[in-house]
Amino acid sequence: MSEYLVSKFWEGVNNEELKGCECTSCGMLMLPARIICPNCGLRDLTDKGYKGTGTVKTKTVIHVPLPRFQEMSPHGVGIIDLDEGVSISGLLLDDPVIGQRVKAVYLEDGEKKLLAFKPV
Repeated sequence: MSEYLVSKFWEGVNNEELKGCECTSCGMLMLPARIICPNCGLRDLTDKGYKGTGTVKTKTVIHVPLPRFQEMSPHGVGIIDLDEGVSISGLLLDDPVIGQRVKAVYLEDGEKKLLAFKPV
């Protein structure tokens, strides 16, 4: 994935938005955005915003964290099936269970924000 698309995704997170794209040819949704649709191989993509609400698909607990997550560990991470039909991984707050409804929240982390999900 190009550095531009990754930085565009994190720019959205810093603005408390989930930004991805949709293929105008086949309708595939992507988050973060891509340059080429992995489904049909075309470049007919348009920007798409996502609400940030969905359901916990799977989760795990991290006991040996990266240095920047030392203070919050052990901590949960999971894959969220968003309501629009695309999945994304993120931090899990307040220990939601698989199948539980969650919403995106944006945590302050110095100059940047982190994407996390908490129960609705």
